[in-house]
Amino acid sequence: PPKHNDTLRPRLGSKPALDPEQLDSLLEGRWIFTNVWRNIADTPVQRFPLGLADARSVSRDDLIVFEIRYSDRVGENYFARHSSAHRWFYFPELTKDEVVLLKVWDSRGRDFFESMPCVDGAKAETVPATFTLHSGFDDLATKPGAPDRESIEVRTIAFF
Repeated sequence: PPKHNDTLRPRLGSKPALDPEQLDSLLEGRWIFTNVWRNIADTPVQRFPLGLADARSVSRDDLIVFEIRYSDRVGENYFARHSSAHRWFYFPELTKDEVVLLKVWDSRGRDFFESMPCVDGAKAETVPATFTLHSGFDDLATKPGAPDRESIEVRTIAFF
């Protein structure tokens, strides 16, 4: 994976997207990563639509951690073990005029909140979902010869 995301480089030059002097105070509050997922084809998604798991149906024991090694750091992500308790949803035939917002990390998520720092010495309220498991899947209702999915996913961060 790339060390830098160059999307903002033409606008920011060598200036970081976040002021390093504000980072500690921003991380003291709640912050979330949200991905914006969108079909970019002129036709609705027919092959390998995006499936979303209801986070309330996924136990921490269902998660398998794996590392992503970058040139300057090590990140982690998750696979999920199959469980009949999982509840999956999808939006059939999404068009390019529609988007799906995916919470991919919430600093107040109940599953990992104990590992996050305290705010002013006190724990804040948690929210039910830390993140949303999501994946493209082989929809058995797909017609033969249907076009492949063409989509884009963009990550955003919000501090509040």
